[in-house]
Amino acid sequence: MTKKYNPIKRLNFVLVASICLGEALIMLVLPVFEGLSHLGSVVLDVILLTLITIPVVKWTVAKPMTNYLLNLESAKHTIVIRENQMLTALNAMAKAKDNETGSHIMRTQKYVGLLANRLKSMGHHCQTLTAEHIERLVKVAPLHDLGKVGIPDHILNKQGRFTKEERELANSHPMIGESILAASQSEEIEMALISTAIKVAGSHHEKWDGSGYPRNLQGEDIPIEARIMAVADVFDALISDRPYKKGWTIEEAYSEIITNSGTSYDPIVVEAFIAERRNFQNVAESH
Repeated sequence: MTKKYNPIKRLNFVLVASICLGEALIMLVLPVFEGLSHLGSVVLDVILLTLITIPVVKWTVAKPMTNYLLNLESAKHTIVIRENQMLTALNAMAKAKDNETGSHIMRTQKYVGLLANRLKSMGHHCQTLTAEHIERLVKVAPLHDLGKVGIPDHILNKQGRFTKEERELANSHPMIGESILAASQSEEIEMALISTAIKVAGSHHEKWDGSGYPRNLQGEDIPIEARIMAVADVFDALISDRPYKKGWTIEEAYSEIITNSGTSYDPIVVEAFIAERRNFQNVAESH
């Protein structure tokens, strides 16, 4: 791997080197002006040092710095393009395996956005839930069950109860999804979009009291992105018809989530959920 260019270190080095060189040259020149007053010597010192330092800094730091910034901007643009291409491919993979409808994806994305923005407006996780990060979180929401690509169809489509072995296999999908996403990361650059998707896919089945899976994470140890995804996903799953169940009413789904606040779900996220009740209902009824 090539050594990364550090413009700050170069600037510091050039400034120190040019000042030392400039002062050395000035010491040689000043005797020529030995009749100058002390103030005149100081002014001449400053002028000569400036004439020496500015060109050196311009050619050895300013120009490389400009090129560095241009390359950095180009790299950021390339990363965004790569992230979007990666997201498209991963979304296609998830949809190919998952039986969920496009409407489910649209609804959960909207629920996630509603919860994240409400938490931010309530003053919770403001440093994490920036506008940019919320946009990323909404984008990756459809990847929460990406790991289902590694689960056999006969288990995913089973209408009866799982055996213990089937349940363990089904519950491995967060780790599978996390592994797929981790493998798609660049070795040199950690892509923010994929990093967010890893948190969502790997931890959205964790529970606030530590009884979830796959790592039995508890409380604040669960990424906030996953805690948001959990409420959004469960709400939509509850109100949706499935081959093995009829969808619950919105009121029943609300009651179920509120009842499990502090056990399955982060109480703060549930507060945001309650505050967004009307908007959740509007999304559920219009998609």
